[in-house]
Amino acid sequence: MKFIDMSATIGYATVNKSIVSHENFPVYEKVKQAKDSAELLQEMDFCGIDEAVTWHQTMYDVSVNYGNKLYLADKSNYTGRLKGTIGLLPAISDPDFEVEKLDRVIDEHALVGVRAFPRQNRFFLDKITMGDTLDYLAEKRLPLYLSPRDGWDDVFAVMRDFPRLTVILTDYGLWGSDRYVFPLVKNYKHFYIESSDYQVFLGIENFVNKIGAEHMLFGTNYPNCNMGGSTATLLAAKISEEDREMIAHKNAERLFAKIKRGMAK
Repeated sequence: MKFIDMSATIGYATVNKSIVSHENFPVYEKVKQAKDSAELLQEMDFCGIDEAVTWHQTMYDVSVNYGNKLYLADKSNYTGRLKGTIGLLPAISDPDFEVEKLDRVIDEHALVGVRAFPRQNRFFLDKITMGDTLDYLAEKRLPLYLSPRDGWDDVFAVMRDFPRLTVILTDYGLWGSDRYVFPLVKNYKHFYIESSDYQVFLGIENFVNKIGAEHMLFGTNYPNCNMGGSTATLLAAKISEEDREMIAHKNAERLFAKIKRGMAK
């Protein structure tokens, strides 16, 4: 079976990573990390993962601008078996993210998504701050990765304001989140969740039985989650092989195919 990991990190963070920091239950553990694309590919090979969508830890730990430049400077981070994403900031304060410039960077490097850390970088993901950018992402069908690490309000708010936006939820914690996730998936047809934190008892089965497999994407959120654990959870899930294939790679391939290239001239 083909596996496309929709969220894996390159680059070292702190020695003790915050594995779960939701609902005021932080857990800090020493985890294996990939310092570069070569080490990430080794981990993927060990766990039987064919492709991965990546980003660089410095986009979060240092700054979005620095992390993006470091990441894009090394083509091995986002070519071959790896596909790329960059961090996003408001164009009103950071002109490099004006729509035409952003579109050129995305297409030049064949990126398949962007990531926003609004609380970390002190901005609102709303019409006032980023309306033009979010409208552009919705029209381009380019996925925006969001985490509810600082709360779910921002996720619900951006979907209310931009219902056509393609959003992939990641890094949502190991506590069951169905009561947050199900309403989002039911109401917004372009809302998806990657499977890394669904390592709860019958989690994937419950999602597929109640929601369907179309809105779940295989992911590991490496290194916050072990690649092997995410892979084993999907392989062991009591769902149909058709649904398993959809989650493992077909949903991802469908999203990649819908991205519009060359919008800004």
